[in-house]
Amino acid sequence: MAEEGAAAECEEMVENALAITLRFSDMKTLSTKIQMLEELIADPDKLNKAVYDIISSSDLNHDEQLSRAEFQKVLQDFGIGDFDAIDDLFCSLDRDGNGTINFKEFRYFFRAQTRIKLQHLKELKAMKDKSKGKPTQPTVQENDDSSSDGEPKKKFSFKKWKSTRN
Repeated sequence: MAEEGAAAECEEMVENALAITLRFSDMKTLSTKIQMLEELIADPDKLNKAVYDIISSSDLNHDEQLSRAEFQKVLQDFGIGDFDAIDDLFCSLDRDGNGTINFKEFRYFFRAQTRIKLQHLKELKAMKDKSKGKPTQPTVQENDDSSSDGEPKKKFSFKKWKSTRN
């Protein structure tokens, strides 16, 4: 349960960080937001600057990395107060286990979460376009629903997956 909470809070944190970094609130359309995220992901310099801005604005002791306390403060400032979820997220981001989140670790996380946000916005736009009667382009390449032997393929669903963690 803490993992699900951490994931949701993590997505919220990235959305808030994107809002601050990219001035998302000033953007009127989904298309503009999608274009901005695509540019951010495609341009390593823009991505690095966004990550640097987030880290430097949160790095209270100016050591260019986030300690557990700094990270906790950042998430609390974004309105996330579940300490177990924050701790789980911190541990998953601290890939080298040194007790801090450095630029590379945060960049890896931020890029992945930005891609997730981009996919979400594309799906939202496709649903809006569909409701307006506009033709949409698929965001994921569609595959044939039958296998080579003519049998229908089973579709995998994450909805059935349950955490074994207590």
